[in-house]
Amino acid sequence: MSVLVPIKLTLSEAGEPPLPFSVDRRVDGQYFGSVCGFSTWNGLKSADLYGMLARIMSESELSLTGEQVDLSKYIEDAGGIHGLRNIDRVRGWNNIEYGAGLSGKNTPSTGLSMNKAFIPPGGIAKAHIHVDFDVMIFLLKGSVRHEFGPGCRKSVVHSAGDMFYIEPGLPHEVFNCSDTDWVEAIVARSDASEWQNIVPYDRNSE
Repeated sequence: MSVLVPIKLTLSEAGEPPLPFSVDRRVDGQYFGSVCGFSTWNGLKSADLYGMLARIMSESELSLTGEQVDLSKYIEDAGGIHGLRNIDRVRGWNNIEYGAGLSGKNTPSTGLSMNKAFIPPGGIAKAHIHVDFDVMIFLLKGSVRHEFGPGCRKSVVHSAGDMFYIEPGLPHEVFNCSDTDWVEAIVARSDASEWQNIVPYDRNSE
């Protein structure tokens, strides 16, 4: 597995990013990029930045407060069975909050990860693509709308109790249908690195 080195964009170099800009990692005045949705930023074309940002998913996880978080501290290793008892929100990515989860970051897994995801009221996970891995989701609470396909022009809604599968390479943007209630879901990926192989998608590109 290759190690991805984070690219740091300092405030002095890039200025405050315009909304929407899905960044969940900021420490010492620096942004650790996530997925963004913009046309230009200080004269840089989004197409150029998209290629960079696809490689920025840092191996060092940051908590919701921007501090370093050691995901292994949540794991109980019984000698071959790795247990997780704390699934509360401890970190975030692309406007979705997550528990510590099970992945290659805190278990010996090489091809699978699983987590509990929380989308805040009115929250939007900006358009993105899963590169070469499968995703299956079980909605525990709330409803989500996916706008998907070329230009994200198709739409489908799922509610609590539903399960669904997202094909690799499918552009999609995720919306919490409620302005008052959180969405809670179990997310399983055929990728032990979680979101390191997710890239932004410009829904205005086609």
